[in-house]
Amino acid sequence: MSRILVPIDSTPVAPQVLAVAIDFARQHDAEVVLLRAIGIPTELPMEAYAMAPDNVAGLLEKGARAELAKYVADLPTGIRSSVRVEFGAAWQVICDVAKAEDVLLVVMGAHNHRFLDGMLGTTATRVVNHCDRSVLIVRRPAAPPAP
Repeated sequence: MSRILVPIDSTPVAPQVLAVAIDFARQHDAEVVLLRAIGIPTELPMEAYAMAPDNVAGLLEKGARAELAKYVADLPTGIRSSVRVEFGAAWQVICDVAKAEDVLLVVMGAHNHRFLDGMLGTTATRVVNHCDRSVLIVRRPAAPPAP
């Protein structure tokens, strides 16, 4: 069975990324593998500051799974899906999971960052350069022209 890996984050482009992945999944009768990579957070929920490190990881994973469950619930009927939550640098996690799941394609969004990385985004740039699978980058739509 073919699989399409869809790394999801909480940016505005995520629904568009998923829509593109669903189209490909229908065309190739593929399963959609939703992935959330959890890096070292710069901000934590207040309750995390009183927890042991293992409990913090569990809290972050629980939140990521809850977010991905919302996307799974909105998938059209007939689209097979699975969910993965992994800890590590996003680009490395994406490359590792793409290989482990033997995916046909990685469909991911791009963010605007600085100069060269601004073309795709630092995570997208690294995935394109290091992943041994095909990668489709979904860009944010351009802002409409000002009246």
